[in-house]
Amino acid sequence: MIFREFLLHVNEANSFVLACADTREAILVDVGDEDPRITDYLDEHRLNLTTVFITHDHFDHTGGLGGELARRATVLSSRGAAGNGHRRKVGHGDTVRVGRFEGTVLATPGHTPDSLSLVFPGLVFTGDALFAGSVGGTSSPENARQEIEAIRKHILVLPDDYEIHTGHGPSSTVGIERRYNPFFI
Repeated sequence: MIFREFLLHVNEANSFVLACADTREAILVDVGDEDPRITDYLDEHRLNLTTVFITHDHFDHTGGLGGELARRATVLSSRGAAGNGHRRKVGHGDTVRVGRFEGTVLATPGHTPDSLSLVFPGLVFTGDALFAGSVGGTSSPENARQEIEAIRKHILVLPDDYEIHTGHGPSSTVGIERRYNPFFI
């Protein structure tokens, strides 16, 4: 597995490249900006970007969809309307393939109604639903309850050593968040 995190300038959002070392197929999780470091990394490692996965429809996670990166790939989102090129709507339980790796889409609404997370063996991308030591902001107490319930039901049931890669801030693990995140203890 090839993995790289990029801290983007727009709201210090995180963007991630995950690729299969055998097939050189890559997925980009969130593209808040058309950052040349991502293109350079893909080219340097001879990776074929086949998929862009959008965790939720906020500009700091979708702002780069109008650029070259998104035109290279199929854009997966909960609305299926993001990006200029090929688009596909995905929802809870859908499968996302990247080379020999298979991931599963998880519905984690609350921060936005369309928030999705993506889990691959050993790691999960949570967008703005779950942060290290916190959760994403919501617009109402009901949305907050919905978000916390979805995280408990879909993310915190994963093995302790699964890495959590968030939309902003540092990464964490499921075990750390289950034990120490004040929203879940």
